[in-house]
Amino acid sequence: MSIEPTGPAVQEEELYCYGHPKTPTRLRCSRCDRPICGRCAIPASVGQHCPECVAAARKSTPKVRTVLAATAPATRAILILTAIVFVGQLFSPQVLDRLAMYPPFIANGEWWRLLTPMLVHAGALHFMMNAYVFLMIGPAVEQRYGPARFTFIYVVAGFTGAVASFALSGERVVGVGASGAILGVLGAFMADLYQRRGTGNVEMQIKGMWRWLAYIFGIGLAFQILGQLGVGILSIDNYAHAGGLIGGAAVGWALGTERKAITARGVAISVGVILVFAGIAAARIAVLKG
Repeated sequence: MSIEPTGPAVQEEELYCYGHPKTPTRLRCSRCDRPICGRCAIPASVGQHCPECVAAARKSTPKVRTVLAATAPATRAILILTAIVFVGQLFSPQVLDRLAMYPPFIANGEWWRLLTPMLVHAGALHFMMNAYVFLMIGPAVEQRYGPARFTFIYVVAGFTGAVASFALSGERVVGVGASGAILGVLGAFMADLYQRRGTGNVEMQIKGMWRWLAYIFGIGLAFQILGQLGVGILSIDNYAHAGGLIGGAAVGWALGTERKAITARGVAISVGVILVFAGIAAARIAVLKG
């Protein structure tokens, strides 16, 4: 009869970390089963992983885009571009000087000032207010029109807003800000709502938009009156707001949302809007030169 030994008959194989060959360990990677020491082990939901398995997992994981980048890329791009230009203003005042709407310079041939005012702002508060409002309404409108049409509407509205300010403001007024373009986005949204009126809660949305417009222009008119009385608290360009609103609404109505094909009639109306405002700008230039 044989007697079983009381001690272990076979010693466990001693393991060494694959990353630190002189360090003994009893840990193994839960994915590849390689021995790893405490310095290499990365805690996981089950067990621990080695650095190589973690790196491989990170490479294979699809990158998650932000909600704004995924659903409103044009809104995001416009915000980023405007923010970059604003930061440029902080380092170089010449950015504002070269891009602002200023009638005498436009009359002397600096036509780009009818497009670039939407990129510059009169301070941090002005920029943050416009960015906040644009972030509130931009994504919803972009999802209706699609990035390409949305960007076109924004640029045209910025142009028509600048032209309205150029034509109706004083000769020495400096115009800056994206509010005209933002009002154009709002105008395009209202055009879409009117084309869908009678369905769902659209009528309620239309009433809400009218109240918002009354609020915006009411505040602007109040500050304009205060300015005429010599109380210059804040300058609001109602002409730019109105011009942007008209331009954005007209182009949005003409082109239609992304679900509709762009028609020759829609293109003709959009071009016509641009030409009408270009003609207004030309007439103003003739008056200033005369």
